[in-house]
Amino acid sequence: MEQAFTYHQKNGVGYLCAPLLEGKKVVHAFTTREGGVSQGSLSSLNLGLERGDTPEHISENYRRICSVLEVNPAHVIMAKQVHSAKVQIVTMEDAGRGISKPEERMEVDGLVTNVSGLPLVVFYADCVPILLYHEKTHCLAAVHAGWRGTVGAIAKNAVRVMQKTYGAAPEEIVAAVGPSIGPCHFEVGAEVAEEFCRSGLQNQVEKSALQPEKYIVDLWGSNRSVLLSAGVLPEHINIAKECTVCHTQRYFSHRGLGADTGRMALIAALR
Repeated sequence: MEQAFTYHQKNGVGYLCAPLLEGKKVVHAFTTREGGVSQGSLSSLNLGLERGDTPEHISENYRRICSVLEVNPAHVIMAKQVHSAKVQIVTMEDAGRGISKPEERMEVDGLVTNVSGLPLVVFYADCVPILLYHEKTHCLAAVHAGWRGTVGAIAKNAVRVMQKTYGAAPEEIVAAVGPSIGPCHFEVGAEVAEEFCRSGLQNQVEKSALQPEKYIVDLWGSNRSVLLSAGVLPEHINIAKECTVCHTQRYFSHRGLGADTGRMALIAALR
């Protein structure tokens, strides 16, 4: 039976961790909205750079979560998410392309590295954050899978980069799928549903019982299918199964709270 993610709180900062990664040489957090200094609709641990927050609040929020994970905020690398299926290898030369150098963020939705002490960040507030880790080659990937990235198989792309670049065997990769919009709330129109079906994810789509012209899509199941197609073993996939729309007291949610809400982050680094 799949283990649920574990909730932690340190110095007031609330975050989740994947049990499959416990005891590994990687630190990670799927943040909640708890424990920061941001105000109003961004209250309180907003980690998004383009949400109308003050630089001082964002800097302090990152200082807090980085302190919890014992990583250097000046080294944080962020994806400038464009809802693509692109992933990018990063090294210590890219350190700071985030908080320190926001204008140098890469226009990708996945980051891959084998460099210890290099924190990778992807944002979420309904979209699916995915962490991939291979112990033997000591490499990881942080992936943002919106619906476009999901049908584009970004998680599979990240597995292939880890395999080709570092020799990571897909069957040994551990995958953690974080909090995001659940099938209880991800209702889409026919055009989006067709994209999932064309991508071979038709088993994750069903007609809405309440609105016949709408469809329900399971992003968790879709990304699980993508990971399985990449060669990741089912027992190596850990899904939080926490719906951000259902739990807006704990999570920011675009659908649940509107466009002005903040962003959580998956932040991870090799030890």
